Amino acid sequence: MAGETPSQTIGPFFHAGLRWEGGEKAQFAAPGERIVVCGRITDGAGAPIDDAMIETWQMDSAGKAPGASDTRPGGLARCYTGKDGRYRIETLLPGAFSGPDGARYAPQLNVTIFMRGLLKALRTRVFLAPAETLKDDPYARAIGDAVRLRTVIAQHDPGRPGSWNWDVRVQGEDETVFIEF
Repeated sequence: MAGETPSQTIGPFFHAGLRWEGGEKAQFAAPGERIVVCGRITDGAGAPIDDAMIETWQMDSAGKAPGASDTRPGGLARCYTGKDGRYRIETLLPGAFSGPDGARYAPQLNVTIFMRGLLKALRTRVFLAPAETLKDDPYARAIGDAVRLRTVIAQHDPGRPGSWNWDVRVQGEDETVFIEF
């Protein structure tokens, strides 16, 4: 009997099969300002998503693509949400960078989120810069709307140096802006 293979949703297998020892700490060969990005991943009703996996990749502090370490690609981090939907990633504050077309990009993390119930991973970016500095960034310009742009800007906590908070809402009101591939 011929036909299409049925689709299957992602997970839940992250904790068992994709765990890296120390994966929540991005590795870099070059020095830079150490930061922590943390937050919650919630569903459309605001309930925590307790077994999502979040991966980030970024440029180094000088705005250059980091090289590989002995154990994994540089600039890559992977962590999992707990029962409260919280995640925590330790990394370097990325530098602004130029794209192949010469466009200038603000400091940002590329983000991929895997979780049960999805047919494909969710992809987005999170900016580690104030909204008023993003006017020249091509991704920020493509979003356009200031309210939607707010969903992909991490908030720096001035009372805790090196601490950034970014919450992700996967659907509904205040849904995070995701990139469609």
